Parts: sequence; C-alpha cells; structure tokens
Amino acid sequence: MGRGVERVKKRWWAMGALAVLWVGAALLARGQSAPALGDGLFAWGGETLLPENRGALTDTLARLDADVLYQEFPAGTGAETAAEFLTDMEAAGVEVYCLAGAPEWGLEEDGRSLVEAIDRAAALGPGVRGVMADVEPYLTPAWDRDSDAVMERYVSGMAAAREHARGRGLSLIACIPYWYDNDHADALARLIATGCDGVAVMNYYRCAEAEHLRTELELARRAGIPTVCVSEFQQPGTHDLTDKTTYYTDGLEAARESWAAVRETLGDGGLSFAYHWYAPVRELLER
Repeated sequence: MGRGVERVKKRWWAMGALAVLWVGAALLARGQSAPALGDGLFAWGGETLLPENRGALTDTLARLDADVLYQEFPAGTGAETAAEFLTDMEAAGVEVYCLAGAPEWGLEEDGRSLVEAIDRAAALGPGVRGVMADVEPYLTPAWDRDSDAVMERYVSGMAAAREHARGRGLSLIACIPYWYDNDHADALARLIATGCDGVAVMNYYRCAEAEHLRTELELARRAGIPTVCVSEFQQPGTHDLTDKTTYYTDGLEAARESWAAVRETLGDGGLSFAYHWYAPVRELLER
C-alpha cells in the first residue's frame, strides 16, 4: 500500500513537472519570459558627448521616460570625454550602447570591422553595455547584384561578431529594416538565432507597424532576446522620408499612441521602443 501511494505521488509529481515545463515553454513562445530593454534614444555624432550638451541630453531622456541610449562615439573621441560622459549617464540611470556601423561592413563574412568596433567599445570601459550594429548591406551595390549572397555574408559576419562581443562582456544588437522577412526569411531567422543578442527593427512604415514587427518579434521571443521597435522622427524629405514613414509632423504623442497599439496587438513581452534620433526629437519636445 505504501509503495502504491509512493508511485502515485511520483506520477503526480512528474505530471506536475511536465505541466510547469509546458507552461514555461508556452510563456516563452508568447514572449512573457523574453528579456526587454528600456525604451531608448539614438544619438548620432559627438555633440551630445560634450559637457555643455549633456544636460539637454539627460533632460530629453527623462522627458521621454527613456533609460537606454544608443550613442555614437566618433573616431577621435577623447578617452577623458568618453569616460566623463559614461559616468554622467550612469549617474542619470541611463544604459549606454555604442552606435556603430557602415553598409560595407555587411559584406565581411568574418565581421572584422564590427569586431574592431566592439573592441573600441570595450576600451571605453564598463559603462558601455554593448554595441548597436547599424549595418545596412542593402545599401551597397553588391546587394543589387546578389542579395542572397550578401545576406549570407552579413549573417556570418554578425555571428562572428556576436561571439567576439560575448568574449568582451558586451551585448550585440542588430539594427535591421522591417522587410528582411519578405525575401530573406531563412537568413533573418538565423541572424536572430545566432547573430545577435537583441534585434532593433527600423519600423518606419506607419500604416502597418504591428504587422511589420510580428515575425521579428516572434523569432526574438523564441531566441529569448529583446526586440526594439524603432520609430523615425526626422523631417519629411530627409532621406526620402514622408509623413507615412516619420512622426515629425504628427509628433511624439502620435508615436506613443501607435506604440500602445503595437503592444495591444503583439503583447509587451521582450518589447521596447526607441526614438530615431536625438536632434529632431529634441526639436519636437520644444515645439
């Protein structure tokens, strides 16, 4: 009798453990267990690094309720300037990722230029959390000749760079367009699974933001990495932007309303948002 009860107890324990695993897997698939970054802001150039401009930057971040900064550190940035900047950002509760990249970096199978950028980021000190890799190989002439081959080289380079970044104690975020899943779905899946520790989607087509983010978010949730939905705020006419691709005309509140709709449609597990970029966003705050 005692052994029979014990077997029943073990059976129920096993069934309970399986149920816990099943629920955990289901939650992960829905993104409830995926990590998320805070909302963020992109900042190009070195102006924001200067002491006289940091107050406006931290004020902007606070007013946006953003605590992640994707900051470019241009070549020639002084070590003391960078160190003081990172100290000030840490004091303000802001996580900093180095923003770096060029289209031709996506043609390097070994990711050598991105590896060098990762080393430069690591040399800035422990105040840097990782690298936002703004590598857009579709802007190169090689893309028009053979986009499949270029995507293969890009994914290989990102995977190599990710391993290097991990060895340096940094995260690597891939900044990508929303449309890779149209013609390069397999490569996109491998990129998210093996080539980055987070994915930032330049989700600039305002009429279908949730739909254009769905595939990337699902892949990232399966991989257990965060997704950043990036919205544009530069003026129409800049880089061929229109009111359908930028929030400059309609303003910050319109973007926040759209973000709320995206969250309502896709859930918020592993998902955050980012403003591109500091200069026009600062202008909109003062408008």
